[in-house]
Amino acid sequence: MSQSIKPQQDIELEGGEHCVLMLHGLGASPLELSRLANDLNTAGFTVFAPNIPNYSYGTECGDWQDWVQHAEQYLWDLRPRYTTVSVVGLSMGATLSIALAQRESITSMVLLSTALAYDGWAIPWYSFLLNFANWLPFASRYRYAEAEPFGIKNPEMRAMVKRALQKDHISESGADYLPFKYVSEGRALIKEVRNNVRLIDCPTLFIHAADDETVHMRNAEWAYDNISSANKEFIYLGDSYHMITVDNERETVNQETVRFLKKTVNDALDIPAFDVAPIQSPELRRMLRKRA
Repeated sequence: MSQSIKPQQDIELEGGEHCVLMLHGLGASPLELSRLANDLNTAGFTVFAPNIPNYSYGTECGDWQDWVQHAEQYLWDLRPRYTTVSVVGLSMGATLSIALAQRESITSMVLLSTALAYDGWAIPWYSFLLNFANWLPFASRYRYAEAEPFGIKNPEMRAMVKRALQKDHISESGADYLPFKYVSEGRALIKEVRNNVRLIDCPTLFIHAADDETVHMRNAEWAYDNISSANKEFIYLGDSYHMITVDNERETVNQETVRFLKKTVNDALDIPAFDVAPIQSPELRRMLRKRA
């Protein structure tokens, strides 16, 4: 499934009256979400993961407001066609999902490796200079180049991604580099989302790796603590890095995303639409009890 999708191809999988809008990471493509999209579709959901103009790989970067407007338009287009619309976002796509939920009513939301800062252990020490970018003459030429471990702990998957980046400059973990404009607008979107985080009141699941090398888990924990949602869950992963949709615990990510979306869609309906499996592992149950 994942390898048959071209980087600049939308994922559109018809599956019924309950839809999931999926938003990929910054400067990347729906390829990042293809494995999860397939599992959601198999579980009975219609899935739409678009290439977002001025945000996705191969398009000229626009302002963060452009990204939000495109996400809103996708939601508006889906609403008349489906009984429910939920949102799943990965990395900056999770940040964009939060911005969307701050403006629009959605059935539920799953946030994967939520990018609310660039402060993981693999971020270069000199990244603080971006705070002064408006005064630095070389800032516009800055490019954040992807390097090992490419957000992936699994050595076989990491090697596969490395080959794809060398050959095509894009892979399931994103593009081989991000120009300064993307990084700058991403930071502006983060600021906007943080300032309005309490506006989130839809059911929300956070999944984050404890060893995320790009975004420290304290950022997702802060969002969890500050959103207004009465129905919220937080799942920690212990054997993955940032790209949790393709790393060691991708099956857990997929299973728990499906479970949460089915449960919250059922909660929104008079008559339940899905059978809901329990949380898969004792470890996850312990983590959820700890967060509660």
